[in-house]
Amino acid sequence: MQLGIKTEKYGSGSQRWLGSAHGTDVARTVTIDGTKLTSFTTGVIPAGTALKKGDGGKYEPVTEASDALAGFLLTDQSFTGATDVVAPLVWHGRIRADFLPQSGFDVTTLTTPNPQFTIEKEA
Repeated sequence: MQLGIKTEKYGSGSQRWLGSAHGTDVARTVTIDGTKLTSFTTGVIPAGTALKKGDGGKYEPVTEASDALAGFLLTDQSFTGATDVVAPLVWHGRIRADFLPQSGFDVTTLTTPNPQFTIEKEA
């Protein structure tokens, strides 16, 4: 039995990075590989994190310009340790790059952009 105090953040997080509501109503449920989340030290994966499909079929954060962008995490997701996370993935739509999480990869530098997204830089 787990009797320790646990604090969790509830809510969807900032969604300013969404350029419109298009695509949010058909988000795909994906499994994020918990072993690939070591860079998220606060225990929360922020909404707007760019994800790619990994070799084992699970999803993981985009880390290189050559990665194939699968989509963006729709809402903040809490996690503990290296456990997998089931989460909603936006797989098409308009994205405001200036408002994506600062901790994430700059998707405007991808060598092969995903044609399902219109990624706009406002600044």
